[in-house]
Amino acid sequence: MPSSHFCYSVLFLLTMGLASASASEPGATFSNPILDKAADPAVLLHEDTYYLYSTNSGNVVHTSKDLVHWTKGPRILPESLKGAWAPEVYHHPEDGRFYLYYTLRYKIGVAVADRPEGPFTDLGFLAVPGIDAHLFRDDDARLYLYFTTTPTFTMYCIPMKSPTETGGPVTKCFEISQDWEKKNFAINEGPYMLKHNGKYTLLYSGSDGQSIYYAVGAALAPTPIGPFVKYENNPVFQDLERIKGPGHGAVTRDRNGKLWHVYHQKIDSSIGWDRDLAIDPMTYDTDGILRGTPTRGQPLPMPACSPELIWSPDIHPRGAVFNNTVEVSFTSRTQGLEIRYTLDGSEPDTSSPLYERPFPLSASTTVRARAFKKGMPSSAVATEQFTLTTGELPPNLSPHADPGEFPFDVFPKAVLDWKPLVRKKTSGQ
Repeated sequence: MPSSHFCYSVLFLLTMGLASASASEPGATFSNPILDKAADPAVLLHEDTYYLYSTNSGNVVHTSKDLVHWTKGPRILPESLKGAWAPEVYHHPEDGRFYLYYTLRYKIGVAVADRPEGPFTDLGFLAVPGIDAHLFRDDDARLYLYFTTTPTFTMYCIPMKSPTETGGPVTKCFEISQDWEKKNFAINEGPYMLKHNGKYTLLYSGSDGQSIYYAVGAALAPTPIGPFVKYENNPVFQDLERIKGPGHGAVTRDRNGKLWHVYHQKIDSSIGWDRDLAIDPMTYDTDGILRGTPTRGQPLPMPACSPELIWSPDIHPRGAVFNNTVEVSFTSRTQGLEIRYTLDGSEPDTSSPLYERPFPLSASTTVRARAFKKGMPSSAVATEQFTLTTGELPPNLSPHADPGEFPFDVFPKAVLDWKPLVRKKTSGQ
């Protein structure tokens, strides 16, 4: 957990601006939907291949090279997990394994595999009751598990010791509170965390998932566990006039660094669970709010996924709290290239300094990086603003954090033989 004992520190903020994505082929377009009879999608990018996990009748994985054309793969979960929904996979760099978080009969569980296409071996439950688990890895390698507890559909976070071990304190993120979350049936679910400009955005879905009112909202926080403030103009992803019930998705990026929201839509306005999958761009506005517009049947430029295009470099970290300096590093998924960078806000070219190793920054600096490789088109420029400010740290914990009282069971590590925990009664109960 970030420490709360420093009186003075440095707040490290990053502002990212990415050039627009070019299509895999000039002028190439696609239109939604991209996959039928599926819902609750999550996407993992691994070694230039996108892996899509979703709620579908066969518990199968799909793969793609361009985020639009998907190939059906094998069944990923054992028969014992038949009926599981909202699967999401996290690749753990420390051991190279893949961890799948699932919901089964209102229980949050985890399974493991050596390959992203599985098969996954069930390790057991982590929290009960709960739905829609999402694991987030911060720049400091700490892990956080977000999910909704039932029947109140309140959003919680559990800091994790490892992909299969829970930590603490268990933190209440937020409750159902805004009018748009209460159409037909009040609900908050489908969390997905992103970090931008040193701040945290937790996307979530609200209202009845069987209805046209289902949509995506955003809650912002200075730390991964809060305190969260819902954006006052939620939802940030909805088009009631044209698109029915868009929500419960994930965010990934193409080779130019453009963000794409992968989510599900209802196929018509009737009440029910008939849904298909779509992708649309999402961008941060000038106020740092992540937003987008769902589409259906409308031609859109293809994501920039051509293997002839260099992957845009990542600049690390995305933002955090520091004492005096921060170490900056660049990476790219394209092998055998060189990364050139600038520290004065200018656009890098082949004469700019060559990145060779991580380096420290101790003042406000605009960092730009571009990747070059002979015979390949250069990637987009990744621009991030580093602002270092001395002052008090933001609150370490959500004001709702209470490691002793929360309305569900949390296990120190995944358990296959689950039994309800015996709770001690306190005065007044």
